[in-house]
Order: sequence, then structure tokens, then C-alpha cells
Amino acid sequence: MKFINVAIKDFKELIRDRRGLFMILLFPLFFMVIFGFAFEDMGKSNEPHNLAVVNLDEGAKMPVTDEEVNYGDNLTKIIKDAEYEDSDVKLFSVTETSESSAERLIQLKEADAIIIIPKNFSQSIVDSTKASITAQSAGTSVPIEYRDNKTLKLIIRGDSSSIAFGVSQAMLVKIVEEYQNGLVTGIQNQASGTTGGSLKIFESDVESVAGTESFSQFDFLAPGMMVFAILLLSTTVAASLTREVEKGTLARLKLSKMRSFDLLFGALLPWSAIAALQVLILLITAIIMGFNWQGGLNSILLAMLIGVIGGIASISLGMIIASFAKNDQQASNLGILFAIPISFLVGAFFPLPQLVIGEFMGRTFEFYDILPWTHILDALRTVLIYGEGWDAITYDLGWSILLTAIIFVMGVVLFSKLRLSVDR
Repeated sequence: MKFINVAIKDFKELIRDRRGLFMILLFPLFFMVIFGFAFEDMGKSNEPHNLAVVNLDEGAKMPVTDEEVNYGDNLTKIIKDAEYEDSDVKLFSVTETSESSAERLIQLKEADAIIIIPKNFSQSIVDSTKASITAQSAGTSVPIEYRDNKTLKLIIRGDSSSIAFGVSQAMLVKIVEEYQNGLVTGIQNQASGTTGGSLKIFESDVESVAGTESFSQFDFLAPGMMVFAILLLSTTVAASLTREVEKGTLARLKLSKMRSFDLLFGALLPWSAIAALQVLILLITAIIMGFNWQGGLNSILLAMLIGVIGGIASISLGMIIASFAKNDQQASNLGILFAIPISFLVGAFFPLPQLVIGEFMGRTFEFYDILPWTHILDALRTVLIYGEGWDAITYDLGWSILLTAIIFVMGVVLFSKLRLSVDR
């Protein structure tokens, strides 16, 4: 019956180590919640697709009545109101924005497709109506086609490698065709008596957003792996700081009257260099494996700078973890408990559903944006995938620096109070 005594001993030790038990029980729970949240709608057909509408239509005046019309607004409303068959679920979740902002949404995976309505959209429809009425008045029997509008196009644009874009594109093409058929019927009713031919006012032209023509899933994943590696620094830093406390190294350093800030800020330098080196090594590896890297030496330097900021955020997280860990093993476990779920939450491995908090500086601010690593990831993708420069990442760098500074202050305060002050 000795095994019972062993079992009782181990059970008591397990209960005493509450933080370790917390790790064992909640680590799988985090994964279950995150994967369930990310994939809860996968496989369901009735799910709105994110669509960016760029309505440039300037409107026009109808013949005879001089009524002001804007068919671009009308088409936008039809797209917004479109629903799945036998369902009240909308086909699209529509964001009306500018062309540059819409393409940015595609790059960030916040939109599945873009539809661009040209500025002369209403005028073209009005001119087609005039041409049809003129043909009817002249008693001619000619095709009622306004020939100058053969090149007028509604642009449907997106990431050609995305399945979501393929589905959204097919839906949009169908809606646009039905819309045009309705316009044709209305114009023919106004110009009754015209026969022979069909009215073709515009066409749908499908394009890829610049930079996505050869875009692959690996291209989306590679920067995410860099952020994941940077986040894992928090595990190593937490274990290292906890080990220093256990060995009494920090107590000896304090005899030199060194401040907590000096100690912890000094620790940033070597670990930040490691973060920059990680980005460089992983980028080289990704390129060898087929990553479609855009940009020259400047993009590499920018990526390393972004990595340093992300590294400081992870080091600061490591300080917070070390403030509560009893030993280095527990610190490592807690580091993993935080690092891996955060990697999923910032979209390192797959896009997550939108959780919009509001709008800020013309950008959608989501729940995930309260984490600095979300902005680090967006900046890395912008620089390495799309070859953009400093101007394109200013927004993300600003947020990442601010949020990193907040986490660093929290780390210094907590570590000073909970670990450094204990052994005075």
C-alpha cells in the first residue's frame, strides 16, 4: 500500500503549488477558448463577409425632371441590405471608406473585398437613359447601348490568394448583375418601343490589391512567427530574473545603491538586441523557404527596429511575470501561459473576428489593439510583405511604443515592490 502514501504526498505537493496547478488547468482552457472563438463560425455558410465600399459617385440629374440622383448610394444600400437566401443574415458587413484605407483593410485582413464605384457612375446611367429615350423618339430600332460607357467599370478588388475574397467576389458580381438588369428594365420602360439589343451600362472588373498577386498563407504567417518568437522572450526573461532573486544576485547588486529602474532598464539592452537578431534570423530563414519579401535593406532595418520595440514589450511582460513567480520553473510556465495565448490573440497565426471598440485617427480600433504586439505584427507585415516605408507604419509604431511604455512601468513597479523590496 506504499503507492497510496506516494500518491497522497504528490497530491499534497500539487495542491500546495497553486500557481503550478493554475498553469496545468488553465493552459488548455486558454487554447480551447481561443480556438473556439476563432473558429466558431467556420463552416457556417450564413456569415457576413467584410466589405469595403469606395463610393466615388458624384451623382447626376435625371433627364426631363432634373431630379438629383446618386446611383452609387443606391447600389451601396442594396449591397448593405443583401441577405442570404431564406435568412435574415446580411451577406456583407460594409465599411464605407477611401480607396487607400480600403486597401489597407485588405492588407490587414480586416476586409475580404473592396468594391469601387466610379465618380461618373450616376452620369453614365443618366446618359444611357437619354440615349434610349432619344432612340425611341426618333422611332429607330437600334441597340440601346450607350457606347461611350463601354469602358466604365465597377472595380472589385481583394487578395487573390484569399478564399474569402473568392466567395465575396462571386456574391458581388451576382448583385451587380442583378442591379444592372433592374436598371436596364427601368430604362427600357422609360424608352418603350425600343427593341433589338441590350443596354450595357457598366462592367465588373476584378483586380488584386497591389502586393497580393503572389501572396501565400506562408507570407501571412512568417511575420506572425517573428512576433511569436519575440513573445517567448518573456518566458526567458521571467525565468532569468526569478533565478537572480533566488541566487541573491540582486540583493548584492542593491548594496551598490543601484535603483530598480537602473537594474531593469539595463536588462533591456541585451534582450532587445536578441529580439532584433531573432527578426533578422527568422526573416532570412523565411526568404529561403519562399517568403515573398518586399523591400530592400531599409525594410530589414525597419523590421529590426520594430522587433526591438516588440522585444521591450515582451521583456516588460517578463518582469511582471517574475514579480509573481516563486522560482524559475514556475516563471517559465507562467511565461508560456501568457506568451502563446497572446500570440493567437494578436493574430500571429490566423485572422480573428473583428471586435471593434471604435474609430481612432481614421482607423478601426479593436479589442486586440490594446496589446502592443498587435501593432508590432501589423507593422512587420506592412514592411516585409508590402514593402512599405516609415510613413505607413507611424500609426502602429506610435501605439506600440505607448503601450510598451505602460507595460514597462508596470513591470518596474511590480518587480520593485514584490521582489526587490522583500529581501531588504
